[in-house]
Formats: sequence, C-alpha cells, structure tokens
Amino acid sequence: MFLMAPLLCFLILYLSYSPKRRFPKICSYHRLVLALIVFSICYTQAAAQSDSTDAHQEAGRLPSLLSVGAGWQYGFIFAHSQDVQNTKGSNPLGAELVLSWQRNDPDTWDLCNCFPRNGLLLSYYDFDNAVLGRGVNASYFLEPTYKLTQKSFLSFKGAAGLSYLTNPHHETSNPANQSYSTYLNGYLLLGIGAWFRLSEHWWLNPSVNYQHISNGGLRKPNKGINWPTAGVAFSYQPKTRAYNTHPRSTEKYWAEDSPRWDITLFGIARKGYDTEGNRKRYPMAGVALQGAKQVGRISNLTLATEVYRDKELRSRLDSDSEEGSEVKAGVMAGHEFILGKFLFSQQLGVYVFDQTPYFDRLYHRWGLQYRAGQNLGFGFNLLAHRQVAEFIDLRVTYSFRR
Repeated sequence: MFLMAPLLCFLILYLSYSPKRRFPKICSYHRLVLALIVFSICYTQAAAQSDSTDAHQEAGRLPSLLSVGAGWQYGFIFAHSQDVQNTKGSNPLGAELVLSWQRNDPDTWDLCNCFPRNGLLLSYYDFDNAVLGRGVNASYFLEPTYKLTQKSFLSFKGAAGLSYLTNPHHETSNPANQSYSTYLNGYLLLGIGAWFRLSEHWWLNPSVNYQHISNGGLRKPNKGINWPTAGVAFSYQPKTRAYNTHPRSTEKYWAEDSPRWDITLFGIARKGYDTEGNRKRYPMAGVALQGAKQVGRISNLTLATEVYRDKELRSRLDSDSEEGSEVKAGVMAGHEFILGKFLFSQQLGVYVFDQTPYFDRLYHRWGLQYRAGQNLGFGFNLLAHRQVAEFIDLRVTYSFRR
C-alpha cells in the first residue's frame, strides 16, 4: 500500500499535465501545486499516524541528525505557453543553502521503511534573462530517503515556500514579462536525488529538480516560471549513527478500526468578471460526504461525493451567453496520507451533474486537513481539471465512527 499511493498521485499528475488546453482564458495558476507533496507525502516522522496508532510511536525515539549543506543548480526555462516564449533559451544558475534534520530510529524505520529528512532550503537564482531578472527563494522541504547500499541512498523531495523576484511585469518599464507581476510569489519544488557517503561526516548529494514560481492568480499576468535543473551539493553531518535495518513489524493494528465518516462544508470567495468586464468576487459554497478506511500504517482509502454552487461560474456562463447551471456535483475515489494530526488527500472525481461547456467530466482534488481532535478538522483543497487549477477552497469537517 505504501507504493500504491504514490502511483495514484502519478496517475492524477499525468492527467493534470495533459497537453490538451482548451480554455486559455481560465487561470491555470500553480500547475506544480498539483504535484505539491506528491513525494514529500511519503515523509513520515514517528508521530505520523492517526489517533488509533499514536501508542505505537512513543518508544524508540532518537534525536534527529542535523546536516548543513551548500550547492548549486543549473537548468533551463520551460516556456510552457505562447505568452512566455521570450524566456525560451534562458539557463538559470542558482546557489543554495540547506539546513536539514534526518530521522534515524527504529520507530521511523518500522513505519515507513525510510529515513525521512525535513528542513529549510534557501536559494538564489539568476534567470539569465533581463525580462525575468533574479530571485531569492525560501522554502520548507520534506525528503524521504531510502537506503540502497551502506554508503548510498535514493531520495525524493517536495518543497514549498516564498520567492522574491526582482523584475515583475510593469506596463511601461517591463511589459514583456508575462511570467509574474508581483515581487512576492509562491515557490514550489519537486525533485529526485541521491546521497553518497564520502566520509563519516561528509555527504555528496546530486539531484534533479523541477521548480515553479507563481503568485496564485492574485494579479495578472501570471503565467509563472517553470525551470528544470540539475546540480550537486555537499552536506556536513556533525553527529552520525548506524541506520536501522531490522525487519519491520507486520502487525496491522489498524485492521479492526471502523471506517471514518466525514461531513464537510467548504467555500471561498472567487475572483471573476461581471458581464461588463468589471472585476468582482463571487461566493462558492458546497458540502461533501466521505468515508475513509485505514489500510496501512500511513494510508487511508476514500470514497466521497460532493455538490457545490459557484456564482463565478454563473457569471462566466452569462458573459459567454451560454445556457447551464452554476451547480455541480461529483463522486470521487482517492487516498489519504496520515501525517500525525494532518491528512494529505488526493482524489480523482467525475461529475455526475455538470451543465457547463468548459471542462471534461473528469477532475482531481488535492487537500490538506488539520485534525483538531477526534471529530473536528480544518483545511483547504485544490480542484483542478487536467493542467488547469480551478479554485482552492477552505473547509471545516466533522468526523465520526460508528
């Protein structure tokens, strides 16, 4: 089950990155947010369990291992749309500083069969393009690490944070910049790397990454910057200890738990335009019902249904002189990663009621929920159609078991 969940993520990502793009005027912000924590979800600390499994994480705790590192990255700008062809051929060069902590104790090994890292990543990039300028990125990352040999490891990394960029779009001074229009933007990274032990304290860390910057549609133009990179870093670890390799426990302590049932209210004020072209906010609200069953140490399978009313969709239909309804309803199947008091969810859905011409019936959702107790949860959720992110909603959930 530990491997099935990432496969589900990749299935949804494959659909989201389909080259088909039929509605260019709809904001497609944060494409990489669809990949957010796809690999970092595999990160689990000894506290990464549901309420029914908390008792299995108190023993065997050891302090995390601190590392400090520095390196550089080199890549190219991916000119993903016609509007940003003026960035094609640019080769960003970056320097990075890394502060990380790695778990290496029996409970963590028994839980996820890996040695997860988390930490802070600070990077500086020259985008090799006068239109784009330069950027400083600060992010938090999660990185599950898997042992290959005594001196080599494979890792996957997911990072999210903020980026300060020096040359945003301006109508007179920089009209050619269609990639970003604000100084402060969101920053996301997805990567794969290797770790090679050079000595007792020194490590070599080559990696390949895909990075993305966008302001989330707060101001246009906002086509975003997408750039793959490859690079290498050197890391120093002051304290070391042997990595656990004992056989993992086969106890399925979650098997007798009854399913969890959720009732969720969600909504957001969406930005849009009225029939006269004036910018305006429209309410969107809905309700969702879901059942979840734990099937692994960090995994739930889910089945859900939802219905919502979107006034921004009504405005769009009126502007386009289209008949239809602003109400949508769908059914979804998916997966949740159990990360202590957090649940990270991925769902693939199909509309059973959709009277609009704008999207295919297939869609996907990505969500993060904080569990404030046995019954109450708060979080947010992204709904997307293929590569187009439609909206992010806020939600409150009441959960119970029978």
